[in-house]
Amino acid sequence: MPGLTDLLIQLGVGVVPLGVAYLAFRSATDANKKTQQTAVAQAECQAEIERSKVDAEAFLRAKTIYEDALSQMEKQMGRVHTQADQLSSDLIAEQSISVAMRDQIRRLQAQIRALERTVITLRTQLVAAGLAPAPASETTGPYMIGPQTE
Repeated sequence: MPGLTDLLIQLGVGVVPLGVAYLAFRSATDANKKTQQTAVAQAECQAEIERSKVDAEAFLRAKTIYEDALSQMEKQMGRVHTQADQLSSDLIAEQSISVAMRDQIRRLQAQIRALERTVITLRTQLVAAGLAPAPASETTGPYMIGPQTE
């Protein structure tokens, strides 16, 4: 049965290159898969880097806009504080003037009441002396002040 042994040997010798070819095919396929996976991972990584760059640029633009707005608001607040200080000092001055004017009005009103009492007393004395008092319009001029007694 040398023919069967030879056949088995030839078959064994033929299977070895097929096994080696299969292993080479598998290795090549695995290598291609790993290469593709690596390429995909690198592409994803590159895309993430690009997104990060875009995000960083957008952040810098937003930061610049925010800082400019903040600076403008600080300037505006400074102007508002200056105006508030000016208004406060103006208000204090107006209140002081108002108080002084009220005091002057009270003094003038007191003087008017005193003069009215004097006029009443003088009229009473004139009437008691038998003289007719002057009409109220002649004593006050064109402006009527206080109640008129005739």
